[in-house]
Amino acid sequence: MDLLNLILLYTGVLVALCWILPSRWQVWVIALGTLAFLLWKAPISLLLLAFTTVTSYAIFQLGINRAWAAILILLQSIGLFILYKASWAPDFLQDGSRLIPLGLSYYSFRQIHYAIEQYKEKLPLHNFGEYVCYLFFLPTILVGPINRFPSFLRHLRRRRWDQNLFAEGLERILYGYAKIVILGNFIVSREIAGNIDEINEKYIWLKTYLESINFLLNTYFQFAGFSDVAIGLALIAGFRVMENFNYPLTAPNINEFWNRWHISLSSWCKDYVYIPVASMTRQPIWGIIFTMLVIGLWHELSLKYIIWGLFHGVGIAIWHIYKNSRMAERLSAGLPFYDFWAKLLTFHFVVLSFVIVIEPDWISVWDRYKTLLFLN
Repeated sequence: MDLLNLILLYTGVLVALCWILPSRWQVWVIALGTLAFLLWKAPISLLLLAFTTVTSYAIFQLGINRAWAAILILLQSIGLFILYKASWAPDFLQDGSRLIPLGLSYYSFRQIHYAIEQYKEKLPLHNFGEYVCYLFFLPTILVGPINRFPSFLRHLRRRRWDQNLFAEGLERILYGYAKIVILGNFIVSREIAGNIDEINEKYIWLKTYLESINFLLNTYFQFAGFSDVAIGLALIAGFRVMENFNYPLTAPNINEFWNRWHISLSSWCKDYVYIPVASMTRQPIWGIIFTMLVIGLWHELSLKYIIWGLFHGVGIAIWHIYKNSRMAERLSAGLPFYDFWAKLLTFHFVVLSFVIVIEPDWISVWDRYKTLLFLN
């Protein structure tokens, strides 16, 4: 809550200054304001972002082979990502007790995207200032989405005052704030969780089942709410960034769930993990598995998230096999309310997957599964 309110207040002031000043200075106000925010809240993150911004741009200007330039940037971005995610960073590269520098997961993937697209020569001509504005864009630097450089550059060059876009942005911020504060923090985490805690232990299955659903709902409202706020803040600054959530909990299958959940991460992994792996192995299943492993490890470098990623990867692979089978044809044609049952099954598959990350240790995970699956 404190971080959310701080971001809203700070970015609101930046956006006001942005529109007051002459057009040539407007976006630089946001970039410099982002620099000041990171200097205040996370100086190590500022140091890392500033260093990698300069190197990821300069390496391609040195005239070396484009493939080697891309590899150097990939090694830099992935290396720093692993260094912090695995808690290997030395104390002098930590912001006090903060484990992960603010925004690292997002700007690392933006820089990897930039390096690969530069290697492919698919980026429009641009200067260093435009690249700085892309990486030092406060609305999306902390909580995503993982927006792409060409889209940002297009909006950067075309942006102008638009009261409809501004109003849409304010509305989106309000929706996001309501998701986080009212739905997530108050209704789900306080009211519903309190009622679940009062359920008698003799109804342990019901209590465990509702706790598992409650965890998923709160996760969704927090992630989707912060994405809404980020998208809204970008809109009032004159930028339209990609959507990140599209009612994923109503998805009719697990593949569609990942087309709707954390869309910017899923689409990034599709372009830079799934397509290369599937092309090299000529086995789409391996592309799916590796994609979900990367998504899991993006959240946390741990065995839990490896298993969580594999859980979803295997689920998607099974669905791809099923969708072209005779069983799918018969069930979709003959089972009453097929769409409803498909959505219900997908929802519970996701609930069961989050059991892996809801508990602090594997014994607790196994105990929760035994209860939910009537194995006690």
